[in-house]
Amino acid sequence: MVLRQLAWLLSVLLLAGCAASPVRPDPGGPWHDEAFDHQRQPAVTGKDDLFRLDPGLAARLRQPRYQALPPPQRLEELLDLIFGTDRKQFRYASHSTVAAQTWQDKRGDCLSLTVLAYAAARASGLAATMQEVPIAPSYDRRAGFDYVGRHVNLLIRLPGGTPSENPLRVREVIVDFEPKPGSVRRGQPLTDDAVLARFHSNRGVEAMAAGRPATAYAHLRAAVAIDPSLGASYTNLAVLYRQAGLDESAERLLRRAVASGHADVPALRTLHELLAAQGRDAEARELAERLQAMRAGDPYYWIGEGVRWLEEGQPQRAVSALERAQEMASGFGEIHRLLAVAYWRLGQAARAQEQLTLLATLDQRDPALGKLRRKFEAAPH
Repeated sequence: MVLRQLAWLLSVLLLAGCAASPVRPDPGGPWHDEAFDHQRQPAVTGKDDLFRLDPGLAARLRQPRYQALPPPQRLEELLDLIFGTDRKQFRYASHSTVAAQTWQDKRGDCLSLTVLAYAAARASGLAATMQEVPIAPSYDRRAGFDYVGRHVNLLIRLPGGTPSENPLRVREVIVDFEPKPGSVRRGQPLTDDAVLARFHSNRGVEAMAAGRPATAYAHLRAAVAIDPSLGASYTNLAVLYRQAGLDESAERLLRRAVASGHADVPALRTLHELLAAQGRDAEARELAERLQAMRAGDPYYWIGEGVRWLEEGQPQRAVSALERAQEMASGFGEIHRLLAVAYWRLGQAARAQEQLTLLATLDQRDPALGKLRRKFEAAPH
């Protein structure tokens, strides 16, 4: 997963291993260096550092025997070397790292793994392209922040026939370390700079969630400077500005993203919440209408629908809405709580208990667990 984007209150973090809305560049830069003591921050990761391979791995890829292999065999051996023959050598981690660290840690998010595979493929003489894949974003909740993640992977072009057969024929192979429905297909090619910007946007989100605003600012500033078209960086920077009380600057950033014509749910939701908090009801209503039109891929909408149908005594409709939310989101305890109630009202006790079990895996101390269990036991269906 990848481009992290944040939104206020429900803090939607846009994860950058993935797509974001293009915005119009601001040559002057929307900066507040003094507010975040930027001059004292260490330099952020550069492009060479992001793609530099671990020396030991680089040496293995330079071996004459390996370099002499035909491209298809070279790719297979490369993947075996890096990710194991079962492709399970690496563990998924919600943290973006440079290629060398990803190799050393044997874990990373989809952006990290794609960067490592791309750098290794390039060192192997393979024709590789990093790409963003247009699939539905995923939602995850961690440490009080909601993350919206999109998806990146690697496209490798291999010769598809012998020179005597067809010298121009090629075969395309998608290398994807966290496959999702629809992800194994052609996407939008990404330049090295575009991926570096996504890396910094992710690192900025990580620093913000960890309570390190100065570090977050340094990364997000770098992301905007490297790729001014990356909308997620503007949304994330706007959330940081709101935390620092810089609402006017936050609004400018969000309006730039929304005015691009390609605004996504996090940018719209964050701007809507900002306007609503300031009592600007007419403007907030206009954005609420746009959000309504985008509800199909928004788990928050379906959670709200589930609550509404439960309040109106229609548990079957509540189940339909909440199951849609469950399909596109993970880590949302309220989905499991609400589904447990909806199933119980439908007389589906086993399914209600399944939802309580899922809730317990997220948080054993959730006060709803005991209350719902006692309620179900006292009045079984």
